[in-house]
Amino acid sequence: MLATLKGFNLINLDVLPEIRCICMEELGLWMKLYSSVFLNDSYLKYIGWMMHDKIPDVRLKCVLGLQGLYGDPLFLPKLDLFTSRFKDRMVSMTLDKDSEVAVQTMKLLVLISK
Repeated sequence: MLATLKGFNLINLDVLPEIRCICMEELGLWMKLYSSVFLNDSYLKYIGWMMHDKIPDVRLKCVLGLQGLYGDPLFLPKLDLFTSRFKDRMVSMTLDKDSEVAVQTMKLLVLISK
């Protein structure tokens, strides 16, 4: 599985938003299921970068994936650096032009504040 991710660092260059959506959704799932391998800053940075994507669905997949991670207290220590690095972006996403992204980001921030 790790060999599959060798090219993962190029996802932010992919021209198809559907592929970026799938990648973010799966990465969030892998981080939950295989946290010992994938829940680290080497992979979290991709979610952070994709929170700046111009396509709302890509941003939404990032936020939904993060909700799954922040909702589990066992994962919180591994999210400290990510939180400090991308907190400003998460706060700004509450004003996203896409209402679903904004609503889900508010839910994410509520999880983080607990």
